[in-house]
Amino acid sequence: MKFLFPLFFIIFAFAETLKLRIYSTVAVGILDLVLAVIVLIWLFYVKKKDYFLKKPFLIFIAIATFSLVINFTKFNSQEILISISYFLRWVLYASLYFVAVDIGKQLGPKISKYMLLSGVLVLILGFFQFVFYPSLKNLYYLGFDEHMHRLFGTFLDPNFAGTFFVLFFVFIFIMRDKLFGNKKQLSYLVLGFNFIAIILTYSRGAILMFVVCVIIYSALTHKWKLTAGIIGLFALIFFVLSPMFYIENTNLLRFASVEARIGSSKRALEIFQKNPMGVGFNTYRFAREKYERTDWSGAGPSHSGAGVDNSFILILVTTGVFGFMSYIYLMYKIYKLGFANLKKNKFALVLIVSLGGLIVNAMFINSLLYSFFMVWIWILAGLTENNSRG
Repeated sequence: MKFLFPLFFIIFAFAETLKLRIYSTVAVGILDLVLAVIVLIWLFYVKKKDYFLKKPFLIFIAIATFSLVINFTKFNSQEILISISYFLRWVLYASLYFVAVDIGKQLGPKISKYMLLSGVLVLILGFFQFVFYPSLKNLYYLGFDEHMHRLFGTFLDPNFAGTFFVLFFVFIFIMRDKLFGNKKQLSYLVLGFNFIAIILTYSRGAILMFVVCVIIYSALTHKWKLTAGIIGLFALIFFVLSPMFYIENTNLLRFASVEARIGSSKRALEIFQKNPMGVGFNTYRFAREKYERTDWSGAGPSHSGAGVDNSFILILVTTGVFGFMSYIYLMYKIYKLGFANLKKNKFALVLIVSLGGLIVNAMFINSLLYSFFMVWIWILAGLTENNSRG
């Protein structure tokens, strides 16, 4: 574990760039493989404890599995295998919570440092990309959007990059005393560059998430001046950037992407109305092809076809009413874990603020089921529980 976790977070910093596409709709990352080894070691060699989230975790897995089983006959064997592989990936990444609970006492402080190192690497690589690789136009044939004049970093998407930078900002801001000690100026430098990175993604979802995180933090700590200052700062930035609004990619008032996201949610809800028990966890790409009249055979590769922009609607349409309710229950229990330990450790505060912002962000992009954000949230949940124990 002492060797694998630093390796894990170094690989984490390279995000989507270290993935190998083995099929048109399936990609395997080096991070997946390292995490699989970590979880296997935990299963066979690490002492197990009682887990606060075990029950809601198993309930959601059971219902998600059931949603797949009852839809087996609607898909061919290849489609089922692909859907099961993504379901197993969700289980694998969620298992990080259990690992963090069990090893947090021994490696908790080091894991925090690894998260800091990983985030700083993402920042450095992000600014490097913004200066020297300002567009993904040459990868359009692989299903990537161009994202010209935006910081998308190793996530290859400015919306996901912006979301991570918000998560990282919250983590540093709350944990800065433990992470930097007496080097407060260094923490302010990292926070400053992080804030600039959020702006350069031109992601409205990330900006909204940042504001929500600030409001939640202010409500919990009673520091409302911070909220007023942040909102005022964003208003100033909005007017400073407004001359760039003539470019579609950097226009914060652009509507084309909003209409596309609303459209994807409407189509998913229409499919849900015909399948209230769900079409099967992570089968949405194939279900969409069956229910929509559009011919997708010549559409080429895509990095959005397998999901819906709204994480909650995606869970609803794939796992059905009961799966959706079990996932909400899981989110509720994570929050309960955080609030129960709010006065005991700072990880709880980071967890509550981060998850609150991510839930709002998940209304616009599928961030709740994105593997890299699952890493962040599940580790925070595990460390929160571990640090609450004697």
